[in-house]
Amino acid sequence: MRTVNGVNGPIDGGDLGVTLPHEHVFINMTPTTPADGYLNVWSDVESELGLFRAAGGRTIVDLTNGELSDHAAPVFWGDGAYDFAQNRVTGSRSPANVLATKAMAEATGLNVVLGTGHYYQHYLDTEWWDRTSTNQVADFLIRDLVDEIPGTGVKAGLLGEIASDLPWITPAEERSFRAAARAQRETGVLLSTHAPTFPTGLAQLEILREEGVDPERVVVGHADTVKSLDYSLAVLATGAYVQYDCMMTCRAGGALVLPEIERRIDYLKAVVDAGHGRKVLLSHDVCQRSHMASRGGAGFTFLFEEFLPRAVAAGIDPEVMTQIVSENPRRALLGE
Repeated sequence: MRTVNGVNGPIDGGDLGVTLPHEHVFINMTPTTPADGYLNVWSDVESELGLFRAAGGRTIVDLTNGELSDHAAPVFWGDGAYDFAQNRVTGSRSPANVLATKAMAEATGLNVVLGTGHYYQHYLDTEWWDRTSTNQVADFLIRDLVDEIPGTGVKAGLLGEIASDLPWITPAEERSFRAAARAQRETGVLLSTHAPTFPTGLAQLEILREEGVDPERVVVGHADTVKSLDYSLAVLATGAYVQYDCMMTCRAGGALVLPEIERRIDYLKAVVDAGHGRKVLLSHDVCQRSHMASRGGAGFTFLFEEFLPRAVAAGIDPEVMTQIVSENPRRALLGE
């Protein structure tokens, strides 16, 4: 793969630049975070992404999947001409979410790569999953990647975030992983997962490998929320990427959360010292209003302004840090 699909067409690998591999532009998490989990204000998002661009950022990987895209667009976007709801036939992202994100990429001058896939059990439409076979789900994902996300003219560039959220994987979540695996084998794109708090990334990888997916084409997300270095090393031993992408926990209410920062630096230094510097990714996962820099959160720049200098001071080679934020995302997205 020499290019990856972006919202404005194929992006050459050399044009990806500094990349955040797990973020959200517009997202609706109100089913679980009703007071905070709704990013749909154009001016807020434009300002935050502008800070990322000013800090040298070039590419955002937006993993707002089908469920998280439901009504995730600015109010009256396009004068209400587009469907704001998740596609009730294919499970794809809502057209309003996709087209608003495309417009935001154009307004900020950033590359944006969209994910496609399904979230965890609490968000799933059980009736849709009951009447849609695993192969049908896979076919819908393939169409999002190869043809278009319906009603948008925009192709997804990777699978993600494919999610489970508990110490176990529910039957519907397992089917979601198997469908994503079949779509990955058909298209060759990167597959990025949601695996917070518990070491379920290993179970996710087991399902994906059963379906024939090469772990080299998998990113296990939220690995920094699992408080075990051994877990990161076990994931890396399979050949998959480990992603420390919850940097949004490192700043809250305008204050640094030093234990969260220091633990992540300790883990990162350990995996780099163990020879895995090429297989780790870093991001923020901005998905709530409180995560925005304007509201005292990490925003899209904490990684560059706070974390990287501290990591270098802790003994991580600056060239390795540059590799992690630019070369590693490119190699993951393109399969290099």
